[in-house]
Amino acid sequence: MKQLLPNMLKRRVFALLVIVLGIGITLLTVITGPRPKKQASTEREQVVKAIKVAPASVAPRITGYGEAVPAKTWKAVAQVDGKVIWKSPKLKGGEFFAAGELMLRLDDSNIKLAIHKCEAGIKKYQAKIGELNSTRTNMEAQLKVMKKILEFNVRELARQEKLHQSRAVAATTVEKQEITVLQQHNAIISLESSLRLLPAQIEYQQAELSAAEASLKQAKLDLEYAQITAPFDCRVNSVNVEMHQYVTVGQEMVSANGTDEMEIPAQFSLDQLEILFNSTLSDIRKKAAEAEKKRQQPDWKIKVKANGGNNAFYWDGHFLRMASGIDTTTRMTTMVVGVSNPYRRNASRPRPPLDKGQFCSVEIIGQAQPGQLVVPRYALHAGKLYLADRDSRLEIRPVKTVCCLGQYAVIASGLKAGETVIISDLVPAIKGMKLSVSMDRNFAAQAAAELAGAEEQK
Repeated sequence: MKQLLPNMLKRRVFALLVIVLGIGITLLTVITGPRPKKQASTEREQVVKAIKVAPASVAPRITGYGEAVPAKTWKAVAQVDGKVIWKSPKLKGGEFFAAGELMLRLDDSNIKLAIHKCEAGIKKYQAKIGELNSTRTNMEAQLKVMKKILEFNVRELARQEKLHQSRAVAATTVEKQEITVLQQHNAIISLESSLRLLPAQIEYQQAELSAAEASLKQAKLDLEYAQITAPFDCRVNSVNVEMHQYVTVGQEMVSANGTDEMEIPAQFSLDQLEILFNSTLSDIRKKAAEAEKKRQQPDWKIKVKANGGNNAFYWDGHFLRMASGIDTTTRMTTMVVGVSNPYRRNASRPRPPLDKGQFCSVEIIGQAQPGQLVVPRYALHAGKLYLADRDSRLEIRPVKTVCCLGQYAVIASGLKAGETVIISDLVPAIKGMKLSVSMDRNFAAQAAAELAGAEEQK
């Protein structure tokens, strides 16, 4: 034990000496060694891509959505009873018919018999009227003669009375002449009575004739109703009758949709309409109503887009009308646009037809508004733009937008023409940081062309 303590003490003293010696050497090296050289601090530049803001002419655009519906629909409802005796071989759902093309024919034999019966009745009533008119003519002539005979008999009676006063003739002669006058007068009264009855008889026969003519017109209409033809160019939607089937009045046989025009009732927000058309909703409605009344198109371009598999297909649209009122749920208004000849094929631009029920987007392009400041939409960061100042340092500035049109944002305030807007992502974005700016010189021309509506979708 006594030997172990001195050994441990020696080792500790030796270790302490080693430490002291190391510290001394280090201090000597620091004091006698060369001093470190001072280096000037360098600021790192962040490489960014930017655009020079230039005024552009912007054609405001809005996009709404709706389903295509035919402008014309038609249902063939039976107007006469009858059995189907002929049916077009192509009368099936999806087939096309031209205006006036025959679809169905019903049995019309009973209708033709009714036509012959009406024609015979008309001839009978015409003959009766002719007979009554001839009778009236004869009776009028007869009446004139009888009146002249009556005048002669009256004069003869006066002469006989004078002769009787002079006792030249007997009283019986005078009495016989009086009886002749009275008989002639009675015959005239009877004939006049018969003449007065003739107009009523003729009127009755004319009424019967009119009824027969009306029945003939109805029978001829029924004959036309027995043949079902397409009222306009259409596409068959459904067929509800078969050959030899008996149909009754009011039964629906065929339904079809017109092919000359398709309508798309698309909904738009009120804010979009008021901002993009630079007027209030009431003014827009007034202009639309005037255009509809005068059958003129407003100063808008309309593009209708529908998806066809993996591709999108476009049609030129035209304004039809604005729906009344506002949707209380969505607070949106409906504008109805039309597409002419939606089934017409175009060899230069192959595309499927715009069919019923197809979901479409409707883009309305207003009049171009010059002097607008436009930046890429992705250059906005929570309502702020990153700009490079004259010293190529980052400036973060809040701005107010008019609207966003696709990939572009139209700036209302907070930006001036000629300023440099950074379009690269900066992470982190520190105000005043040094920038190395690379300018994108194609943006202005590309944005001006697209926003002015120079690029037409195909």
